[in-house]
Amino acid sequence: MKWILWALIFLAFFTPIVYIGKGVDHLDIMKDRYKRALDAGVSSAARAISYSSEGSLELIGNGFGEEEQSSNNIYIDTDNAMEWFYRVFYRNLGIEKDETAQQNIKRYIPMKAIASFDKLMIADVNDSWIEEYYYIINYNGTSYQFTMSDQVMMTSTGQWGRDVDFGISPATREKLINDFIRNKLNAFLNDREIADSNLQYYINITADDPQKTEVIRGISFIAMAEGMPLPTLNPFKNEKFYAFALGGTEIYRKTE
Repeated sequence: MKWILWALIFLAFFTPIVYIGKGVDHLDIMKDRYKRALDAGVSSAARAISYSSEGSLELIGNGFGEEEQSSNNIYIDTDNAMEWFYRVFYRNLGIEKDETAQQNIKRYIPMKAIASFDKLMIADVNDSWIEEYYYIINYNGTSYQFTMSDQVMMTSTGQWGRDVDFGISPATREKLINDFIRNKLNAFLNDREIADSNLQYYINITADDPQKTEVIRGISFIAMAEGMPLPTLNPFKNEKFYAFALGGTEIYRKTE
């Protein structure tokens, strides 16, 4: 009978360890699945932006803000981009037909944003586009309005030109825009009315080291997941999912 007793003791001690181990493996798999779903969602939204924006380029003349037809802005269908983000995100999580699950998980995406051609647009947890910032940046004591291309306007005179015309290198222009977007997104996420905890967020978007960080070089869709509960086999662990995802695209005029 002793061997039965020792067998029971072995099971009592080692079964929870095996079970928890499986739970840890399962958590890693779920984290990866959620991150891939988020990445796929923002990438699809970015592609939707490029498809819907291509036609509007034909209405743009030289792109230097001269008259309405030559506006430097490119039309962005924000609703279509948002729809594609959720459609692909839900599909990758396997909840495309479960509206209850969709509404549940949607509460944990407090920020969606579009870095468009000439401005940053930010939507809240309710998908309302509540903030908009043109890329108006001070450089060497002068205020400029930047775009995702080399087009730059000196705000004091309204004069448009290329970045190099104002003594701004393409690399400097890219860094200024990325820093601007990063600061606005961080400020939005760290608003205590938006955050679900006392965490401080720092989204590392910069052109300083493109090998280690996200870099925005074209029109992009951005999303932040905050505290999504992860399904787990470990009864002792309440794991949450936090992630930032960025999907970008470059839009070009058709050449004859």
